[in-house]
Amino acid sequence: MNKVCHIGFSQIQELYEQHVKEINNALLHSKEMRCTTGMPGEPLPYQLRTDLPITCVVFLCFFLIIYALKNGKKYLHQHLKAFFRQKERAGLFDETSGFDLRYTLSLGGISCISASLFVYDFFSKTNSLLFQVVPHSIILLVYIACILLTVSGKTCLYQLINWVFFDKEKNRTWISAYFDLLCGAAFVLFPLTLLIVYFNLDFNFSKTFVLIVVICFKILLFYKCIRNFFNHFHGTLHLILYFCTLEIIPLLFLWKGLIYINNILILNF
Repeated sequence: MNKVCHIGFSQIQELYEQHVKEINNALLHSKEMRCTTGMPGEPLPYQLRTDLPITCVVFLCFFLIIYALKNGKKYLHQHLKAFFRQKERAGLFDETSGFDLRYTLSLGGISCISASLFVYDFFSKTNSLLFQVVPHSIILLVYIACILLTVSGKTCLYQLINWVFFDKEKNRTWISAYFDLLCGAAFVLFPLTLLIVYFNLDFNFSKTFVLIVVICFKILLFYKCIRNFFNHFHGTLHLILYFCTLEIIPLLFLWKGLIYINNILILNF
């Protein structure tokens, strides 16, 4: 978005706030005319725990994580051990060579939904105009869809690029490691989500913690990328290009896309 668009949105927000202030002053004046005793009440600030869509999403994540822990403890334990163990070829009877779609989708979905809730909480505190004019359920659904599309798009890019430059076994190992990390992130992000929603966790602390989790996630992916694809010194340049293209750039596109979508939602509503 250019500078003109940003100035236009700031002017829209100023006009909207001025309009709301005039309405509140008019209502206050009419109340004073009708009743001279007492004092006007103040509206309660917006809280995540009082929002019905947020509650429904949190309950969905809770049931998914209970299902994964109840039925897939052995599967999760095996993949956790296999993440830091490097094999040139997977054995035919290797227990970790399986890829259970049920637990991967359950825990991966929890990670994506938790990330969407963090984005939702961030914009609820930094873009008040968006949450004043757009229904909250639509905002949350849009954020969840954006995160899921980003993960799906990255998976397709992994499959395409690894199919061109690497063999089938390395491609399978990388996809498995990526989703293992995505599933593991659910056990860190979901408790933090509960703290933010129901205990009003400090905004700056939550931002810092989420940033630390993202950095650790990328460091582990970087480690796995070296072990799986570029375990020789002459592959360092290819490693940097591969990792920046598939890990850093999609995050930048996602962030700019979310800001652009917020502006579109404000204009449409």
